[in-house]
Amino acid sequence: MTPKQPLDFAKVESLRKHMLLTTADMADLLGVSRMTYYGWVRGKTLRKANDEVVRAMLRKLLNVMTTHHWPMPEVIAATQKQRKERLVEILNSDS
Repeated sequence: MTPKQPLDFAKVESLRKHMLLTTADMADLLGVSRMTYYGWVRGKTLRKANDEVVRAMLRKLLNVMTTHHWPMPEVIAATQKQRKERLVEILNSDS
């Protein structure tokens, strides 16, 4: 079995921006603090337990993008709070 490639947080940041999420929203979805998320963006390595959780959430977010065509027009027009609430609803319904 080949070892997993480290996550490329430049790509994670691109995903975050495309999905119209704030850094705080993305950190919350990944289950970490903003400071931890910023550390990862700057190149800090993830702990093994975090790595698995982050990869699972990133797969879910990519699924929302493809399956639900995120961000759809009503999401683009929504406030940041409404946008995150809608995303969480979708994530919970897809579980």
